Amino acid sequence: MGRIKLCNIILESRDVLEGFNEVELGEEYPVGFNLDEFKNLWSYAKKIRYAEEHLGKPLGRGSSRVVYRVDDDKVLKLAKNKKGLAQNEAEIDWANDSYFDNILAHVFDYDKEKHLWVEMELALRTKKSDFKRLWDVDLDELDIYLRNFYDRNNGRRTSFHQDEEVKDKLDNNEDVMNLVDFMMNSDSQPGDLTKANSWGLVKREGHETLVLIDFGLTSSVYDNYYS
Repeated sequence: MGRIKLCNIILESRDVLEGFNEVELGEEYPVGFNLDEFKNLWSYAKKIRYAEEHLGKPLGRGSSRVVYRVDDDKVLKLAKNKKGLAQNEAEIDWANDSYFDNILAHVFDYDKEKHLWVEMELALRTKKSDFKRLWDVDLDELDIYLRNFYDRNNGRRTSFHQDEEVKDKLDNNEDVMNLVDFMMNSDSQPGDLTKANSWGLVKREGHETLVLIDFGLTSSVYDNYYS
C-alpha cells in the first residue's frame, strides 16, 4: 500500500470498544481452542459459538464486532456484519504497513478470504494520563489540534481555539507527527484517534508504548456503512 503525505480527509465517529484491563496470563491458547479448527468453521454463528465455548465471555461487543481475549498476547476480533468486515479489512491492510508499525497494534493472523476475523496484539487499557506521561501530550489538546488540522487542510477556518504555544509544541512532537501521518495516509477520522479507548499500552523493546488498537473506521468505511 503506497503512502502519501498530509492529504486531507478527516471525519469523526467510531464504533468499537477495545483497550483491556490487565488480566491473568494464559497459555498460548486455552485448552480446547484450535485455531485451524476455528478457521475451518464456515459460518459466523459457528465461529461465535466456538469462540464463546473455548474463549469465554467477550471482552467487549460493538455494533460491528465482538472481541475475545485469547491469551496474554492476543485478542480475537470477529465481525458481526458488513461494517465489521470493512473495519477488519482496513486494520489488516494498515497493520501490514511496516511504516506505521510503531503506532499500530500488531496483527498476527486473519481471515484472508472474507476478513471475518482478526487476531491482534493484546494491549492494556489506556488513560489520558498515559499520553501525558509517554508523549508529553494532553489528549484534549491533541483532539483540538487534529480537528483544526483537518479544517486548515480543507481550506476552512479552524473550528477551535488553540494557543499558538500549544500548537507549536504539538507541531514539533514526533509522536504527534507520526499520528498525523497515519491519519492522513489511512483516511482515518480524528474523532477516533483522540479517544483513549482507541489506544492500548504494549511493551516494545522493553518500553511501554502507546499503539492504536482500533483503527478500522476510515472515512470510506464511515461513508459506506455509517452515514
